[in-house]
Amino acid sequence: MNTAQVSIELVLAGILALCAFALPFWTGSDISADLLQSEALIGILGIAYLLGVIFDKLADTVLTPMEHFLRLKQADKYLDKKPGFKGKDPFPQNELEFKLKRTKDGRLEWMDSLKSRMRTSRELAVLGLPATMGIVIHEGVSKGCGVNQTTCAAQWLYVFVALNLLIFIVTAWLESKTSDEDSAFKDRQPQEIKTDDLVPDREERARQLRQARKQMRAKSIPYYLLIANSTIAIALTALIKPDNSILGLIGASGLIVSLLALWTCLRITRTYIKFVAREMPEYLAGKEK
Repeated sequence: MNTAQVSIELVLAGILALCAFALPFWTGSDISADLLQSEALIGILGIAYLLGVIFDKLADTVLTPMEHFLRLKQADKYLDKKPGFKGKDPFPQNELEFKLKRTKDGRLEWMDSLKSRMRTSRELAVLGLPATMGIVIHEGVSKGCGVNQTTCAAQWLYVFVALNLLIFIVTAWLESKTSDEDSAFKDRQPQEIKTDDLVPDREERARQLRQARKQMRAKSIPYYLLIANSTIAIALTALIKPDNSILGLIGASGLIVSLLALWTCLRITRTYIKFVAREMPEYLAGKEK
């Protein structure tokens, strides 16, 4: 993938993170125009890039349960089409991707294009609403706090910023306790369903998918909490400042864009998975040789 393209995506994630976790604490009437001058702007973009490396991975981790369920559905479709499949895994994504990366016929470029769009939409889906919340709190609360004021009204709204950060920290902690897929010492939960766990029997497989759907919903709780916490903070800020009607508009727009970004991310992910799955016949043919 193009290095410049990846860098832009990481800077975008970092800017969203700055809006979510730094902007709410920026007091004063305006963000100084001096910050937009060349020297300061380079520093901000540098910080955004560094934060983007972290929050891009966090966004990936938050949406992993939903993306994993799409992989299970692809494996289920393959077993429906190939009821006599005797292999170990009906959708070995890592091995299929490795095989595609060795091609020279344009498929790798298309795969990288899909991955780029997945990353951008994923960042917006996860960080978009927390960033909107940060903007709303700054405009409704922090902006009115001057250097001569000893107190600032509705400072308790900063608790919602801390809660969002805590959600990300807990998500990272939970992810760090899981083992790699290729680890010799897998620490799976007993009921965890992987693509290589799906059985050929259709009825039993349907039961596995129902269980996997429940797992996906449970593991997606951090994302639901991010959306709920950010929405509540935006609504409370708008209620506290009823004279500032733009706050509600910004909040509603952020919510809509974030949910549309989630839909976009999952749709592109499904397209990507289907594209990778088309390599399955060649992959199996290579193993039989």
